[in-house]
Amino acid sequence: MYWQARRSMRFSDSLIDIGDAIRKKYFHSTDEKDNTIMERNWQDQKPVIGSAKGGDYLAVHLRRQDFARNKRKEAPSIKNAASQINEILQREGLKSVFLCTDAIKSEIDDLKSQVDGKVVHYRPPKDIMERFKDGGVAIIDQWVAAHAKYFIGTCVSTFSFRIQEERQIIGFDPKTTYNCFCGDPDLDTDCDQPSKWNIVY
Repeated sequence: MYWQARRSMRFSDSLIDIGDAIRKKYFHSTDEKDNTIMERNWQDQKPVIGSAKGGDYLAVHLRRQDFARNKRKEAPSIKNAASQINEILQREGLKSVFLCTDAIKSEIDDLKSQVDGKVVHYRPPKDIMERFKDGGVAIIDQWVAAHAKYFIGTCVSTFSFRIQEERQIIGFDPKTTYNCFCGDPDLDTDCDQPSKWNIVY
């Protein structure tokens, strides 16, 4: 029942259009190229697992602020996060990153300076923010992240979980979806990864 309800939930076309424009502008990503075309009727959306290719970029959700203060075991330092990003970029043969984060500007700049590739962090113009507010901008971020070739998120984050769900619906391989940052080695010795929750039709 859960997956039936979740699959029936679709984002606003206005938000999808903005997200698709970001994908195309910064990553030359389109549904046709990436094999991520979705059926108009959610009940017909039943792709083969792993059929979605995704755009040639890594999507990252890095929680900071209250999470970094209160979950020090799970929250990597900026240096450690950059190192993990670089490892994935090299392994997956990617050169671009789409960054979803609540980090302050100095942390974003610090991360960008340490990542071996182009980092795109969406900053909505005033009219978009006024029209769609924080919630709408979050959905734009989620949409772009859901279409990347590979995704790494923040464990125990609802924002990351929603991206993982959307990627399952689109048809991505769970191996490219259910990944999260490890905390710093001196605190997070286990680095537990999220459980893979396979979609049910």
